[in-house]
Amino acid sequence: MPSNPPTSSHPGVWRQLLALVALSAVGSVMPLGAPALAGVLARGFALSPSQVGLYFLSELGATSLVSLPAILLVRYVPLRRAMAMAVGGFVVFNLLSWFAGSYAWLLALRVGASAAGGTVMILTMTGIARLPRQEVGFGAWVAGQLMLSALVILAFPVIADHIGVQGVYVFVALLMAGAAVTLPWLPASVAPGAAEVGVSVDILGTGLRIGGVLLFYLAIAGIWTFLEKIGVDSGLLRARVDSAMATAALFGIVGGLCASAVGRWVDQRGLGHAALALMAGYGLIVVALLALIGDLSGLRFLGAACVFKFAWTFTVPFVLARIVRLARAIETMAVVNLTLGAGFALGPAAGGYVLQTSGGTTPLLLGACLLLAGSVLLILVRHRPRGLIDNVS
Repeated sequence: MPSNPPTSSHPGVWRQLLALVALSAVGSVMPLGAPALAGVLARGFALSPSQVGLYFLSELGATSLVSLPAILLVRYVPLRRAMAMAVGGFVVFNLLSWFAGSYAWLLALRVGASAAGGTVMILTMTGIARLPRQEVGFGAWVAGQLMLSALVILAFPVIADHIGVQGVYVFVALLMAGAAVTLPWLPASVAPGAAEVGVSVDILGTGLRIGGVLLFYLAIAGIWTFLEKIGVDSGLLRARVDSAMATAALFGIVGGLCASAVGRWVDQRGLGHAALALMAGYGLIVVALLALIGDLSGLRFLGAACVFKFAWTFTVPFVLARIVRLARAIETMAVVNLTLGAGFALGPAAGGYVLQTSGGTTPLLLGACLLLAGSVLLILVRHRPRGLIDNVS
């Protein structure tokens, strides 16, 4: 890292953060807007559930797999130029989706758009990793995505009803075009990481911490996917469960904002205090999961769902910030993005298998608690190879 990095109070740093948050929010619109988009697609293209599932597999798969070539992109192409390329591809493929007259053409165009969107996400993660106060940055990163996704979930059905499902893609392209005005605020390139300045990279420690990320998202995705089922199976009315989950989504936004606020406090106090905040987030998630065991009242389900979503989005910024502080290699965030996608894809499958074989939700909840326990142990690893310079407090 530079010997004299800019302080987080520098106006340029805040402009960079605003640009990264705006671009990441639009780049994540399609995956996070999936609940509304699924119904819009089924009606607009007369798709079966399996075809809708294949659509999202293509979207999420392209978003994750692009991490592999992006490892080279973030190393050899300046950040601002790489982001401009990714933003341009995202806009073009979304505009071309307007002309998709068949399901096959739609899938092909969505793979292109998702690959560009995934590249935007990796570049924003890499950019924030090079800013001071990563907890603040990643907290804003999460909150920005959740706030925009809440708006588009409301907007997608309205747009589709008035101008057709293809109008959704044009709307998203216009959102990204609007976010693109912040491109000049990005640095021309990112500062060099450990690999670039001759410091040994902690490959084992980084690998263990990334394994912790995988366990975290396996647990989170497995529970969030079947949270409605947990409430309904406990005897609650589906409308009440859906209302509770909508309220919980708002608490998710609050969680990301609180992570930014707490991140400002822990920034000057080093990894020890950040680790305490991280463990508090994990603890709240486990408390929420245990509260979902047994017969549930409407109030208890609402409280558990809100705490779960709040703690989830509060914890993620501290997890990501810890990884980048200890790893320092520029490729790390591309690998993390691939891991996030794998966790989101495999978590629901694993959760569904547990529900089907166990016949109840308690094993799913306890299994998620065990995954989280393993995750926090791996995330907190401080392994240092011999000769590694410890330049983090």
